[in-house]
Amino acid sequence: MAQRENRYINVLTDYGFKKVFGDKEVMTAFLTDLLQPKSPIQDITFLDKEHDGMAEYERGVIYDLLCQTEDGEEFIVEMQNRNQAQFSDRIIYYLSRSFSSQGEKGNVAWDFRLKPVYGIFFLNFHLKGFEQRTVRTVQLKVEETGELFSDRLKVFTLELPNYRKMKEEDCKTRIDYWLYNITNLETMTTNIPFQQQQPAFKKVGNIAELVRMTPEELKQYNISIDSYRTNLSVMKNERAEGIAEGLAKGLAKGRAEGRAEGRAEEKAKAIAEKMEIARQFLATGIPVDQISSIMKLPISEILALRP
Repeated sequence: MAQRENRYINVLTDYGFKKVFGDKEVMTAFLTDLLQPKSPIQDITFLDKEHDGMAEYERGVIYDLLCQTEDGEEFIVEMQNRNQAQFSDRIIYYLSRSFSSQGEKGNVAWDFRLKPVYGIFFLNFHLKGFEQRTVRTVQLKVEETGELFSDRLKVFTLELPNYRKMKEEDCKTRIDYWLYNITNLETMTTNIPFQQQQPAFKKVGNIAELVRMTPEELKQYNISIDSYRTNLSVMKNERAEGIAEGLAKGLAKGRAEGRAEGRAEEKAKAIAEKMEIARQFLATGIPVDQISSIMKLPISEILALRP
């Protein structure tokens, strides 16, 4: 249950994310700071997520908003608390569906001119297989030259874990301000920082304060926070199981390698002893062929023992 001694909601939950970023002023301010557009974003409209066939898969894990500017640019904005198999493929699929929905069926004059589609993904984990980065920007570029192939598709991944360890004075950019506040809002007891740099944070504080929520809103938030904590517990157990499995495999491998190494040492010791006995036989004048027969050693190796 949400505790009244907490001042703000947790924005990493389904309910908290949609409540904060579902506000036009907040979303517009965030998109402006992230994209730094040449001309101001005048207005945005929140769209039905189902309009282009995007089903709500794994709702305990994925939280998303879909909005559009007055120029028709679309933004898929997600909070993801657990890594997912084929994560990059799912991003491409989502953005592709947004592009395909722009096709004007029955209009033979449509020339395939597309409006930009942006995917913005808050990640409550570090993306596997990639260098850790606070902000990662993905576009279509020419491999040989690095030239931009198309500016219609753009993906941003925003990794949050490092912001739990940061202090306010460590934040240097406007995106730092956003990600620091998003990650740590639930534990804040004073006014949200960086309001001088970004006035929209005052609105975030007003939206996120628990005392401003109705009983029904608190009920919905409590359901969301329970789901969030359950997912964190599952992830923690999965990590612990993975570590235990890795240690067990490492121990078994070490034991096997130790046994193999021990057998090799015993074999080498036995051969050395046989060669020493063969050397002593040679010293007493026993013929080489007899020594070879007795010690089960090649004649060439026995001959190599002669001084």
